[in-house]
Amino acid sequence: MLLELGPLPTDAVLQWSRVARRVICELRLEPGDLDGIVSDDLLAGWAHLIDGWETSASEHRGTNPSLDFRWSHTIDTEMAEYLLHGLDHALHSPHLRSRFTDEEAKAHWGLTCCVVQAFVDGLSTEGHCHEHYVDQVRASFSTALDH
Repeated sequence: MLLELGPLPTDAVLQWSRVARRVICELRLEPGDLDGIVSDDLLAGWAHLIDGWETSASEHRGTNPSLDFRWSHTIDTEMAEYLLHGLDHALHSPHLRSRFTDEEAKAHWGLTCCVVQAFVDGLSTEGHCHEHYVDQVRASFSTALDH
């Protein structure tokens, strides 16, 4: 499936990437209520994506600082669903929520929703077999997603 992120402010992607990397480190040390959901494979998958986004955003900022960040890459559909499932659970985790101040959570919520929307959009194009799951994710985020 094609996963596309953007257009987004490049600096926001870089800031979000740093926070996401911190979350991965914290979940490796203490998964809390996400024990059994957070696995080494899940965290490695997210770390790989975040590394790619951060590298691309850093390169983009160096060459075109006035333009918005855009990124696209092909990802295995089952892996995309797996990553989104883990993210959805993490975003609804009281344990993980307790690791953020209200200001931090608010500052990064918009970009987090863009990431979720990118996965939802990609899975939506993959056919009816993912339709039910996509509907569940949309319901989980209520009005926070674009469409």
